[in-house]
Amino acid sequence: MELRGHLGLIELVNISSSVKSFLGPRKSYKFIYDQDTQESTLTCSSFRLLESLDLSSAVGQLFNETIQAHHKAYKTGTTTLFFLVGVWSKAVLECLHHGVPVSLIVSVMIESLNSCIESVEALHIPLHNIPATKQNSSHGETVVDGRSGHDSSNENHCLVSSRGGNLGFEYAEHNPNIVEHIESVPPKKGNLNSKSLQMGKLSHSRHFCNPKISSCQNPSRTSSPSLEDLTKSLSHGNWQVMELVGMAATLLFKTAHEIYATKELFQASCLNICFFKGLPEMNSSATLGYVTLVGPEYATVVKNLEGRSFKVLLLDGELTEKYKHLGFNKASNLKSVSEFADHERTSEDFWISTALQIIIQANVNLILVRGDACPQLIMQCLHRNILVITHVKPNVLQAFSDCTGAEPVVYLTQVSRHNIGCEVYANMCSEWLSESNQTIAVSLHACKINLVTVMLSCRVMPKIQVMEDQFWTCTYKLHNALLDQKVFPGGGAVELFCLNHLQKLEERLVCVRPVNRGPQFCMSSWLSTSAIHYRSFIYKCLAKGWTKYLSTLLLNIGEYSSELEAMTFIQNELHNIGAFSSASAYVFNEYSRNIVLIDDVELPIEHKRVAVYDNVVPKVEAWRSALHLVLTVLQSDAEIVTGSTTQNPIITGESVSDDYIFL
Repeated sequence: MELRGHLGLIELVNISSSVKSFLGPRKSYKFIYDQDTQESTLTCSSFRLLESLDLSSAVGQLFNETIQAHHKAYKTGTTTLFFLVGVWSKAVLECLHHGVPVSLIVSVMIESLNSCIESVEALHIPLHNIPATKQNSSHGETVVDGRSGHDSSNENHCLVSSRGGNLGFEYAEHNPNIVEHIESVPPKKGNLNSKSLQMGKLSHSRHFCNPKISSCQNPSRTSSPSLEDLTKSLSHGNWQVMELVGMAATLLFKTAHEIYATKELFQASCLNICFFKGLPEMNSSATLGYVTLVGPEYATVVKNLEGRSFKVLLLDGELTEKYKHLGFNKASNLKSVSEFADHERTSEDFWISTALQIIIQANVNLILVRGDACPQLIMQCLHRNILVITHVKPNVLQAFSDCTGAEPVVYLTQVSRHNIGCEVYANMCSEWLSESNQTIAVSLHACKINLVTVMLSCRVMPKIQVMEDQFWTCTYKLHNALLDQKVFPGGGAVELFCLNHLQKLEERLVCVRPVNRGPQFCMSSWLSTSAIHYRSFIYKCLAKGWTKYLSTLLLNIGEYSSELEAMTFIQNELHNIGAFSSASAYVFNEYSRNIVLIDDVELPIEHKRVAVYDNVVPKVEAWRSALHLVLTVLQSDAEIVTGSTTQNPIITGESVSDDYIFL
């Protein structure tokens, strides 16, 4: 089959080539220039990059729907999916170049991926009874830091960084009987002064070093990290943003008086963002309740309401005269006729008067509106010490409804004493005044409210969208980890394990080659011979995709100056893992131990080794989605080239998510 006919696969390769610099903790920013609007956007997110690509073709639309479905379900793992689509498309093209039948490519690749997914279950690190607050080392554990022979059992459980945060927990079980003192050996490849690390300031990264560490059992099975440790392990270079997520989660657990972090209490819907433009990033923080920006005219009302509780009204719609809910059906064939020219103005004044009377009778001092509100009505309310906050998100309305007893209504005519909430408090955040003083920050809170507002500040306007994307990515990483109650070891450990597993599958082919036992009429001799001949080659092509992923990750980290060096490291690790008695034991006790999270380049090299974690379900589903998309495009290309339709679908009934199914 001629390769030039597989335009769909070639297009997938071209689309996916733009996210190479987004892999790993050290991401490179891209400026996206729009020729139509003459505007540019700063991004380091593959999902945002997708919005600026030309995806008008059939393959582009299919690719877009795949990314959108994955992002909607998990909010993370998009870059992995983006990248693997390209490298596995190249792998399929290489198989076609060597004459491998399409049906064999599909069956072997799906079988291989499913086998790898089953094998990596051995790498699951369970997360149970995670303390919501930091535990000290009073449980008889001996914490060994990076300095030679230094026993830090009397110190804090974790090292303190230059920003006041700790560096997380060790992979080793803190027991003097199984953990030897670690000698401080400057790593050959992890030198902070190397040229590869002088490309730019590295705030967070993972580097490989060669410390002399004794082998021990997998500590992740026996030790329980705290919530702060878990967030640091999932940060992947975004520790400052992830620290805010951890602060928000801690506030939620403290409000609920929970000792352990649970998936029921930490939901992304419990978090809200408020941006403060023009302030330095170091001012970012998290607070319980709802914080929003309002105009200076609200200042007097807020000061009058400070120190006392008041009632709240929730409007799940708009506070305007002409607002109708989505299910409203206007009567047809009706025409209004008025003999007064100012009828419309008179009607609006009458509505404002009626609405104001209802609000006053309800005796509320706060109205939270999901949509817009009439400006004249807002001013009338402010004159009577009534706050009207517009464009409130549904999750905020729900949070106030749960803690105050208020029931959201659509129209003011539905207001009664049964759907009014109480015990709400307000105060003005004077420390969050912007440089222009055009807005003020108002904090609204109630007893036992399950809502935290994260206040993000930034002086660089183009970076605001980047910070928001990073925040929600970090939020859903923690959310998915608590939801799955398990994580993977990070730093490419899972991909390395899959490469080793594919090598084992290839080695088994030598043992299962069929001997000539006479004619076999039950199966096609051509198909059986082709399967034996090509299966090993398909394994190699599939492995090339993960090898490319892992080498790009190591290269972006800054540990290696060239892709050749990264490839050499991967081959050496595969040799080492093959010589080890257990592949999973090698990953936990050797490979993952050498992953170092550097909080700042100014920190000394003798610091603590910490775990790096990845989400389980988002990563595995990204693999499935990527391969299913590639094989679907392969089937379409094959039908176009050969002019025939495949009788048996390549992929049947395997869904990528609840909203998207490949057939």
